[in-house]
Parts: sequence; structure tokens; C-alpha cells
Amino acid sequence: MNTNEKLLTAKIRAGDTNAFKELVYLYSSRLCNWAYKITKNKYAAEDIVQDLFIQYWEKREKLEFNPSFLSYAYKSVYNASLNYLRNNRKYIYGYNIILSGLSEEETNSEESQELQRLLLKAIDKLPERCKKIFVMVTLEKKKYVEVASLLGISVNTVKVQVSKAYRVLRGKKVFQHSDNQF
Repeated sequence: MNTNEKLLTAKIRAGDTNAFKELVYLYSSRLCNWAYKITKNKYAAEDIVQDLFIQYWEKREKLEFNPSFLSYAYKSVYNASLNYLRNNRKYIYGYNIILSGLSEEETNSEESQELQRLLLKAIDKLPERCKKIFVMVTLEKKKYVEVASLLGISVNTVKVQVSKAYRVLRGKKVFQHSDNQF
């Protein structure tokens, strides 16, 4: 641990909010980049790092860092990012939209698994904004108004992006099952 970090953590342990702000300023950008590399989600990365600093402040009198705060922070962010991925796997990897109307026997078939793989690939190729809105509406089951509010966009923009995503996905001839084309 470098001398400046030791001094800051000692001041933070004593309740110095200015030292805490300085530590946040020094490391939050690096830690957000690290979390983003793992989660591929800017908002999740920011939340993970914010939670790290909140927990640190709340437990500042008890925490010891060996060898340094930064190594502790990187490891904590790494673990929290993996937890985020595990907890949100169905939204990130599942894309079960196409399989939602199928019976249990159909979803376990090789054909359905291949269909799911192709759907995932197609959704991942959507433009980032379109993909995000599409996932929020179809997988997370959020209302258009809620998505618009969360993203700071109009409801009409949400409708247009969801429509665009469906149009692109329908254009892919790989999404056929029991004479239904998506």
C-alpha cells in the first residue's frame, strides 16, 4: 500500500469525509472500467463500484487491507461483477422470448436449443440501444412508459426501437419453428 493510500484509509477510518471523497475520486473510474469489462453494462458497473464504496464507508472502522485498498477493491468489484452476471444470466444469455410459447418437451429438444442459440446470436447483433430497450421490454417485462422513464427517452422511441428489433429478428430466416416465423 502506498503512503498516500495508507494516509487516506487512516483518515477514513477516523471518519474524514474529505479523505473518503479523495479515495473515491482516485479509484472510482478505474474500478468502473474493471467492472464494465466483466459485466459489459455501464449502469451495472457504476452500481457495483458505488456499492463497494458505500460498504467501505459503513465498515470503515473494521476493514483492514492487505496488501492495499486498491487490491481489495479490485477483488471486491470482480466478485460483485460475477454475482451480477450470475443473477442476471437469464437476461444476458437466456433470451427465452422465442421459447416462451413452447411446451417443456419442445424446449428441451435439440432443435429448440439451436433455435435459442441462433436467437441469442441475432439479438446480440442488434444495435446496442435497440438491444437494451428490446431486452427491457421483452425479457424484463417492463412497460414502455417505465423503460422510457428509466432511459430518459420518449415512449414513442421505445415503441420504435422494439418494433425495429422485431423487424430485424423477423428478417432472419433462422427463426422458424412449427411454421411460425418470428
